Amino acid sequence: MIKIFFHPYFLKPMTVLNAVAKPTARQGVLLRVEWSDGHVGYADLHPWPELGDLSLAEQLEDLRLGRMTTQIEQSIWLARRDAVLRKQRKNVFDVVEKIRNNFLLSNYQDLKPGFLDELKKEGFTTVKVKMGQDLQQEAAALTHIAAAGLRIRLDFNALGSWQIFEKFMTGLAPSVRALIDYVEDPFPFDFHAWNEARKLCKIALDNQYDKVPWGKIPSAPFDVIVIKPAKTDVDKAVGYCQKWNLKLTVTSYMDHPVGVIHALGVAMDLKKQHGDMVLEAGCLTHRLFQMDSFSAEIGTQGPYILKTKGVGVGFDSLLEALPWQPVQSP
Repeated sequence: MIKIFFHPYFLKPMTVLNAVAKPTARQGVLLRVEWSDGHVGYADLHPWPELGDLSLAEQLEDLRLGRMTTQIEQSIWLARRDAVLRKQRKNVFDVVEKIRNNFLLSNYQDLKPGFLDELKKEGFTTVKVKMGQDLQQEAAALTHIAAAGLRIRLDFNALGSWQIFEKFMTGLAPSVRALIDYVEDPFPFDFHAWNEARKLCKIALDNQYDKVPWGKIPSAPFDVIVIKPAKTDVDKAVGYCQKWNLKLTVTSYMDHPVGVIHALGVAMDLKKQHGDMVLEAGCLTHRLFQMDSFSAEIGTQGPYILKTKGVGVGFDSLLEALPWQPVQSP
């Protein structure tokens, strides 16, 4: 038996988030989950309907009716992880090793003179670029990133086609292509077309995860699985990586700072358990939004997020002070 409470919040973007996001404040809810055994934990619920999620209103209604969406299931799973640590008076950073993050460039126009040199001085080695706003300008940005000696990850969010992707990739200079770690979701999932795409670069599976007929494919037409603990069954995804000898990376869901630290905690756990299978994470997404009382408590040192204050994912006093509303059952 569990009791669930929620608190709505808004995140105000500092820049363009990706090619499909509206330039308005994003809404989500924090969840407080109480178990009958005395455990209490916190998590985030931040849907992206633009990427195929049910809306926040729909998910809250499902929660009231006792229906578990994939995201709600993951939120409760993460809240339980937090609750166990809180019961033990441990912080998520206490039990694992730290993990490096890529820098996220969601808008190529943010690439100002001297910016890349500063990233290198801070210790970043990899830049992830959100693609699809202006491919010509984005290709120019990739040239600058490669010239700075930084590795590159591209995310197309499955917005293109095989023809567009092939033309774009073959148009890049060999020196740029040589520094591309992988490309996420180059176009909507298609087993044969993705196998062809792998001849151009390594391919990572992210928001097309649910489109894969896992029980029917003879092999994996991708090289990396992007795990977003906010919506991905972590154990199943790790199992697929082990089955097909794939790499994995963990990213936050461009969500609340509570979600960011949860994702980082999973990333550090997996790095400790699986070593080289786990690549650099992508959890430095709180910087995409205007600072609030929660993000102000996240310290960073170059590509690393520093230990939060408190137990579990941290933010103890802030979470306790929120006016929590009960999720009403019918």
